[in-house]
Order: sequence, then structure tokens, then C-alpha cells
Amino acid sequence: MHHRLTAFFPRGGTNHRLRAATALALATLVSMLAAASLPAWLVVVLALGLGALGFFAVTKPGMQTDEALREPERMFRNFVEQSLVGLYVVQDGKMVYANSKSAELLGYGSPEELVGTPVALLTHPDDLSMLQENHRRRLSGEAQSLRYSYRALRRDGGVIWVDVHGSTCDYEGRPAIMGVALDVSRQVEFEYQSRLANRVFDSASEGIVITDAECRIEAVNPAFTRITGYSAAEATGKFSRMMTGHGAELNHDMLEHLARDGHWQGEMLDRRKSGNWYPAWLSISTVRDADKDITNYVGVFTDNTSRKEVETRLQFLASRDSLTGMLNRNGMMTHFAQQVEAARAADRQISVLFIDLDRFKTVNDTLGHLAGDQLLVSAADRLLRQLREGDVAARLGGDEFTVLLEEPPSSTMAGELAERVIASMAQPFMIDGQEMFVTASIGIACYPADGHDADTLLKNADVAMYRAKQRGRNTYQFFTADMNTRAFEQLLLENSLRHALERGEFELHYQPQIDAATGSIAGVEALIRWRHPELGLVLPGTFISLAEQNGLIVPIGAWALQEACRQGKAWLDTGFRFGHVAVNLSAKQFSSGDLLDTIRGALDRSGLPASMLELEITESTIMHNPSEALLLLERIRDMGVALSIDDFGTGYSSLASLKQYPLDSLKIDRSFVKGIPGDADDIAITEAIIAIARKMRLKVVAEGVETAEQSDFLRKAGCDMAQGYLLGRPMSAADLVRQFPSS
Repeated sequence: MHHRLTAFFPRGGTNHRLRAATALALATLVSMLAAASLPAWLVVVLALGLGALGFFAVTKPGMQTDEALREPERMFRNFVEQSLVGLYVVQDGKMVYANSKSAELLGYGSPEELVGTPVALLTHPDDLSMLQENHRRRLSGEAQSLRYSYRALRRDGGVIWVDVHGSTCDYEGRPAIMGVALDVSRQVEFEYQSRLANRVFDSASEGIVITDAECRIEAVNPAFTRITGYSAAEATGKFSRMMTGHGAELNHDMLEHLARDGHWQGEMLDRRKSGNWYPAWLSISTVRDADKDITNYVGVFTDNTSRKEVETRLQFLASRDSLTGMLNRNGMMTHFAQQVEAARAADRQISVLFIDLDRFKTVNDTLGHLAGDQLLVSAADRLLRQLREGDVAARLGGDEFTVLLEEPPSSTMAGELAERVIASMAQPFMIDGQEMFVTASIGIACYPADGHDADTLLKNADVAMYRAKQRGRNTYQFFTADMNTRAFEQLLLENSLRHALERGEFELHYQPQIDAATGSIAGVEALIRWRHPELGLVLPGTFISLAEQNGLIVPIGAWALQEACRQGKAWLDTGFRFGHVAVNLSAKQFSSGDLLDTIRGALDRSGLPASMLELEITESTIMHNPSEALLLLERIRDMGVALSIDDFGTGYSSLASLKQYPLDSLKIDRSFVKGIPGDADDIAITEAIIAIARKMRLKVVAEGVETAEQSDFLRKAGCDMAQGYLLGRPMSAADLVRQFPSS
């Protein structure tokens, strides 16, 4: 519908615009009353205005006089300015008329401030093209009137949603768009929130159930059906079992809590449609009306079956060792403490065994953690077979186990169990088709003689176990009071060791390596000593293990390498011919990551030729990571440094792997030399090692030579060099020069 607005007053005057607006509003009313989709609120508002005016203002020019219009015009003017909806006219893309409500909606102080403003500045950029298209369609006659919603921009930059309805008209003789606008931001937000709530309701992984105030189900979501097996149709109208319990009676405690606090949560058992029970975690909230009366309950619940299974598993893992299935330290100490209290109340004895596997670290480092784990599982199985019913075993970690003997008739029973465990562990283990040998060292402590609580008893059993290791391993020791004194001395020694390097308390002694054919010195091995300010000269057997445990072995080893190179260069400068200087590398040094820099730095600072330095490495060190070891050894060899395998025959290397390494010599371990020439097995092993070395073009050094018979045998067997007390004890650099002056 197209309207022509009558100019009731002369053009250009204020009254002219007012009358035009009056006619516009009336024309718009006529158009919108005719629209089938006219909203009810708009009909009511404009109809009230029509009643106030009492006549239409759409006519031809000259049909009415000014006097006849004055009173209705004033009435309609008040109606337009006080209207709850915005009235406006757009012409040439700009606002040419707006009432007070339009100005208020868009954040302008008065309608006059809004007039002349381009519509583009009042429209959200994303909706501008749609708005312009709707204007085009009306002005072109393609559509008489349109109703739509879009986002308008307020003067302060804010965004509001408006619902507009309008059509075309003639304004001051030219086509224009007239319409009304209503702020529907709240409705749009409500619809968005409703859609969001429905989306959450339908897609939530938790079951949702909504009941009335009597706990009858009104709605459920798909997750409810998935968890319980009941469809929405089957559940609607039924009492909620979660709120009524498993009978018809309401759960009064829950409902009282809800009435008081407005919410409740907890775990309960529910039953599926299949009849199976399951644990559910339920959270319920109340919905109240304006009078604060409860109208609904909203319950959200999850199937707790998986969580309960995880909790049970976690409880098991918290007290059990995942590898062996035994109790772990936490589980054992909890049980141990309970048994100590029970023993105290019953005035009875308890014994605890602390078991450590000897040489397990060698197996683990040589063959890898998988083989080590298999060995631990087998060792645990052997241990459990030795126990009586009622005895409790645990793996504390690594290769440490404990056994708690409840109510032993005497400490003798603990000793007998220790003997059985030691004998069992001494048998060969077959892991991945390969025989492995470990032994066990065991410490025993008894309640109440050796402690009155679980922690003290376990600590004392641990101390006794270390005493068993010091006595040669593969044995057991009962705790005695003086062991703690020795353990304290060991702690003091470790504290002193931490400062020994910075205080310059270490020194090197040198043991000669003698050419078996000529009897002249062919090399020296550098052996570290600690000159303690109070204890005097401390041998490496006392402190090297401590240094390995606390990580000091790497800086101590670096110092020893540097000092050996310095001394070698000093001898060289004085003309002392010593062959080469051999330095031991620890496993931690070998894998420290900066070994190459350490070696290069020692050679560069000292000036010792690389060919006069030999590094000794154990088999187990190389076999810990063979591929990385090969690369590292090749880079050391590229420097010109010689390489030797120390203690050959005691590790797990095979000839197939050994031949790939760039080695210069093998050292026969003293354990094989010791039995020569009386032990046929030692003779066979020694001869085999020498033969292997010959085939691989390696030199052979025998260590631990203490008798002339051993020396003669080794020389005749083809050994290249010998080292031992018979030929020279470790001595200072000065003493070495004095003992071998002709070198």
C-alpha cells in the first residue's frame, strides 16, 4: 500500500512537519491493520491513537482546514511522542523524521539530533545489506510492506535488536519508507538462552530429570534414556525413584534438605530398566515461583560405575606394587604399623626382613629394564614360595623387598627364612633364554628388641642388610646396636666427601703394568685415594660407592682424568718412560653427556699426547646402551686415545657385540687370576680370554698378580702385561720414579 502525506500547513514550517507525521502515523496504522501478520501489541497501540484522534488523516490536499485539525492534531501529537514504539521516516537513506521513542531507543537526546543521520550509521554492519535490500524492495513496489528484525547501533556503540514493520509513502512529495520499531533485545536474548538451554538439555552427557513438586517426572533428556534404559514416554508421569527411594515413599531427608538449602548432592544406587543396579552421583536443585513455593525439582546425574571401578583400582595401586602385585611401601608400612600395635597389646614378637638383590643393577644396566622387570617378577615369586601362611611380603621399590613375620616363636625362624630365601635366589634365573645370576643380602630386625615402631624397625633392618653386603653379600645379618653407630659414621663420611674435591683432599697413586716378556714398565694405572684430614688415607672401596650414589663420581672422575694427564706430561718432560697412563671411567661418567669435552680438555690443558692416555671401561657400562656406546667409543678413538675393557669376563657382553667396538686391550679380572695355577676352571677361562684377544688383535693385561707362579703361567700363556702386588703396589708418582729409575 502506498500513501501520500497531506501537507496541512504551509511547506517548510514546523506545523507542516507535524501534520505530515500525523498523517504518516495514521497511514501506517491503516497499512498495518491490513497486514495479516500484524502483531497484536501494535494493533492495540495504534488503535488507541486512532480512538484519540477520531478520524483518518489520509486525504487529498485542501479537503480539511487547519482549524478543524488543531484539536485532534494536539491529541495525536501527544500520542506519537508518548508512544511505546518508535515511529520514523527514512528518505534517501537518511532519517527525516523520528519520534521521541526512536531517539530513546538509539540513545539520542532528542528526535532533532537523530534527523539527518544516515541509516548506515544506525545499523550493524552485518545487517546493513539486508536492511538496504528491504528498503529497495518496498520503494520499487516489489513488496508493499515488510516486517523483520535486525541489529541497530546506538549512539554509544551499543547494539539492540529491533522488530520493524512499515511500508512506503510520499514524504514532502518524494518516496520514503515509514515504519514503527520495537526494542526486542530481551526477547531475542530469551530465545537465544532458551535455544541454548534446549541444546544443553539434549546434548548433555549427564542424565537430566525434571519433576513437579510431587516428584512426578515431567521431562527427561536423551542421556537419561541412555543411562537408565527408560524412554521419555516411559518415564514421564512416573514418580522419580531417585527422589522417592526404591518404594513409593518419598525420600524425606533429601526433600527436607532441598526445602532448606535449595540443593542436594550425593551418591545413591539406582536401577536400570534391565534390573541391574548402578551407582549414580546425583545433584538436585529446586525451582521456586514468585511466592517462593517449590514448583519443580531438577536432577542431574551421572553413571558412577566407571568412577567406582577407577577408585577401586586406585586404592589397590595405592597399596600394591604394579609390577609384582605385592604390597608396596605404603601398603606394607600401614600393615606393619598395625601389627606393631597388635604385638604391643599381645606382648609378642615380630620380625622384619629387609632383602636386597645383589648385582641386580648390573643386569638392569646391561640387558635393559624389561629384562630387569622380568627378573624382579621371578624373584618375587621365589620369595613368596618361601613364606608361611600369614607372613606378609612387599616390594619397597627397585630391587628391595621386605617380609614381615608375625608371631615367630623365636628369631631363629627369621634366620631360617633368610637362609631359604638366599638359597632360592642363588639359583639361576632364565630370562629370555639367557641365564642370569643374582644373590640376596638380608638384614633382620625384631620387635621389641630392635625398635618400638615400624619406621625404626625397617630402618634397622636396612642397616643390617648393608652390613650383610659389607661382609661379602649373599648372606644375612641380624641388627645389633653398634650398626647404627657405623651407619652414622658412614653418613659423616658422605658429608665430608661432598667437600673433599674443593678442599683438594684427593690424590692419585699409580700401579705399574709390567711387560710380561721384558719385565720393564709398559704402563701405569691411576688409582684415586682420599687423604681425609681426620681418617688419613681412605681407599676407594670406602668412598667410591658413596660418590656414585650422590652423583659426585662425575666431577671426581673428571679431576682424576685431568690429574693423570698432568702427571703423565710431567713425567714425559723429565724423560721418564712410563708407556701410557690408564684411567678408569665410571658408568655415570660414560653417560654424563660431556665426556668428550672432559677428555679433550684434560689433554689440551696438560699437553699429554692422546696416544699415551688409555681409558678403562667395564663391560656392563658398554652394554647398557650398545649403539650409543659404539658411537662414543669411536669418537674417543678418533682422538687417538686407547680403550680397554676392564674386568673382562664378569659382565654380559658377547663376542659378537665385543668385536664391533674399537678396543685396544682386555683386562683379565683378578677373580680368574686368583685361582691360577691350581684351579682348572680359572686356567681354562684365562687361556680362552687370551686366545680371544689374540684373534681380535687385542693386548691382554692380567690384574691381581700376586705370586710368581701366576706371573710365570700368564707369561707362558701369552699375556702381554701383568699388574699386581707382586710387581708393584699402587704408589705415589715420586715413589714410582724411584722404584723404576731406568725407565
